[in-house]
Amino acid sequence: MFDIVKCKAEAPGFEKTYSYEDVNNKIKKVENLSEASRVNKKMLVMLKSYALDEGAVKVIKERRKLCFLIDLSRIMNSSGIRRAIEIGRIKNFLRLCVRHKIFYAFASFSEEESDLRTPFELINIACLFGINQGQARFALEMIDKYL
Repeated sequence: MFDIVKCKAEAPGFEKTYSYEDVNNKIKKVENLSEASRVNKKMLVMLKSYALDEGAVKVIKERRKLCFLIDLSRIMNSSGIRRAIEIGRIKNFLRLCVRHKIFYAFASFSEEESDLRTPFELINIACLFGINQGQARFALEMIDKYL
């Protein structure tokens, strides 16, 4: 399993951790799904907004090149209503990805050494989104295939 971190530390339990500074140019940041559907090469895509767009999802499904990178720090660093809204949006987005067999990956983007999580903790956080442990484990392994 693999993770992307922003701090200079080795995360416990992972085969390899990638530094955000090293892989930042390999991650395409887009506003929404319609922008992501225009990306035509194999790469990680990070969405700013998880607004659903069925047409864009069908285009992405046909190409089968993109892998959506889901930033778990959005969940871990927030609380209350904001966290609940983020969990709901990501849950709906992942339901769409599972239905259409679109690849996705999780990363913690930990900024401090005290924020580092183990793979088991990240899998349990990912299970909040309505996926099972096998799907969460597979998502943590997808990072290495795209970097």
